[in-house]
Amino acid sequence: MRPSYRSDIDGLRAIAVLLVIAFHAFPNSVRGGFVGVDVFFVISGFLITSIICQAQRSGDFSFRTFYARRINRIFPALALVLITCAVAGWFLLFPVDYRDAGKAIGFGAAFLSNLALLHDAGYFDTSSELNPLLHLWSLGVEEQFYLLWPPVIVLAWRWQRGALIAALAILVASFAANIVLTPINPLAAFYLPVTRFWELMTGCLLAIAAGAGPGRDISSIAALGAVRALFERHAAAIRAVCAWLGLLLLAAGAALISNDRGFPGWWAALPVFGAALLIFAGPSPWVSRHLLGNRPMVYVGLISYPLYLWHWPLLAAIRIVRFGEEPPPLMKAIAIVVAFALAHLTWRFVERPFRARPSRGKTTAAFAAVAVAGLAGAGIYAASGFPSRFGPEIQRVTGDLVEEAKTAFRSGHCFFEGPAAFEPQCDDDAPADAPRVVLWGDSHGAHLYPGLRAVQQADGGFRLSQYNTTACPPILGFASVKSPFCRANNDIVHARLKRLKPDTVILVAREWRNYDWSDQKDDASEALIRATLAELRAIGVRRIVVVGMFPSWRTPPRRILAQYYRARAAGLAAPDAIPLRDAPPRLSTSEAEGNEALRRFFEAEGVAFVSPTPSFCNAQGCLLSVPGDSGTPIMFDGSHLTPAASEFFVRQRARELLGR
Repeated sequence: MRPSYRSDIDGLRAIAVLLVIAFHAFPNSVRGGFVGVDVFFVISGFLITSIICQAQRSGDFSFRTFYARRINRIFPALALVLITCAVAGWFLLFPVDYRDAGKAIGFGAAFLSNLALLHDAGYFDTSSELNPLLHLWSLGVEEQFYLLWPPVIVLAWRWQRGALIAALAILVASFAANIVLTPINPLAAFYLPVTRFWELMTGCLLAIAAGAGPGRDISSIAALGAVRALFERHAAAIRAVCAWLGLLLLAAGAALISNDRGFPGWWAALPVFGAALLIFAGPSPWVSRHLLGNRPMVYVGLISYPLYLWHWPLLAAIRIVRFGEEPPPLMKAIAIVVAFALAHLTWRFVERPFRARPSRGKTTAAFAAVAVAGLAGAGIYAASGFPSRFGPEIQRVTGDLVEEAKTAFRSGHCFFEGPAAFEPQCDDDAPADAPRVVLWGDSHGAHLYPGLRAVQQADGGFRLSQYNTTACPPILGFASVKSPFCRANNDIVHARLKRLKPDTVILVAREWRNYDWSDQKDDASEALIRATLAELRAIGVRRIVVVGMFPSWRTPPRRILAQYYRARAAGLAAPDAIPLRDAPPRLSTSEAEGNEALRRFFEAEGVAFVSPTPSFCNAQGCLLSVPGDSGTPIMFDGSHLTPAASEFFVRQRARELLGR
């Protein structure tokens, strides 16, 4: 159950893994490098199906042998990486981060990382750069394929062209699902196996068409006789053209595709068909012999699996120890060199011994090692990342502030990450004769709700309504490819405003002109803003308040505070070393200049404008923690206020916000 060795396929593996590493290390320079994963999918489909076809032709296919070889191939190196991450995380990660790493280890060991990442995806998720096992999503897709495809092809083998028809049918259905789902839900299209199997099936179809045997491959299809004769006459030239064309398609994919395009979608056809053409070309063309089949490329291909496993945890680790700051190029280059060294050692002393002389004992040991790693991950998650490793100060600033904020922002009730269904609780009904204040905006609007609610409960005197949607500014007619639900959600708010006729509307957006995810030009955005303000006045809104941009951080304040607390606990800093404020390079921007430009624009339109900058920043920097609140971080991520900071801001600026 082992097809003939092809050095050019190892060279293609090298291209795939080098593209992925380049993208992960230098995403702004190699923007399409992640297509290397798609190349891996095609290779896996081709090799696995070649193994099955060869065994089926000889009549000795065994599920037991097939899966034992998969375990010996995949499990040992994976177990080593998972266990290393669990041990290293104990020393490097704060409780919530370690808890999340434990979850990733558990799902990685179960080969369900792709589904877990899709399930947990959200606007406030931990930055992907800090997830040391993010890359295991692709391994999940492959293993799900390994479980589903062999029984299908073995069953289809009963009919003469059953395997060929099954592969083609799955490919077409999966590709159609990919095309339909990518524009609607790109995250689901990226992670779901149903939208990725067509990439693996491209390799499968290639293997079946060429190697299923007499009466089963395409050589038995009479209608293709002329094509087959033409190929036989010009085989060398056709293979050479396919090799160069495949290489060109791979290069085009890496150059043209980026993570801001809808992917996989149609774009994935570039790397998938490029890889398929290179495999089809075979080992004889010049490209296959000299570019793919040379010794350095073959070596990288041989260690590509452990190299893929090791490179991302190392890159994530240096970002973690720098508290989310992007490492300098030299540091990333060193991490890549270390990844190569670890990959070589893993290949030499772990992977090869398990594959060279397979036995039931080795298979059992490999399976048990991954199972132990998975159980360890589950234990880390169940223990909430073992917060007792740290003192109370670090536990406070590194707690699960995201979940606390989601609850305070009323996520899923009055604050949505998708299509909105604003609940009755989004509108206060009492006191009936009090003026109504409406909070309308994106997530930066949602983070003002806890403060407004606290003032309302303490002082009364107004009714409060909340309508918030992530990545959706309060601009009627706003459209965005990455926020397809924004226009519809704002239309719902518009209808409610007509019914409620509020006295005050507070408009909040992360940005106002040139919104990051907008498809509008600057002048079009300003026209839409003016039209929105005019419509609010037409509805009867007496007072319109616009809140400007909040400071943003490259390194979240809670991580900066944790760094200071850890240094102080280790005796590396004085007892009073915790600063009230911090400044660049960890601060991205105070937004002071942008807010003054917005002030001029909105005041010219006759509406009140509130700049958050003076509340949080001065010449010494921007606040790290809420003044007088026992060190609660000012933000739980790079730009969203904690509930305590929301109360601090609203109380400080209540007169400007509420007119009272």
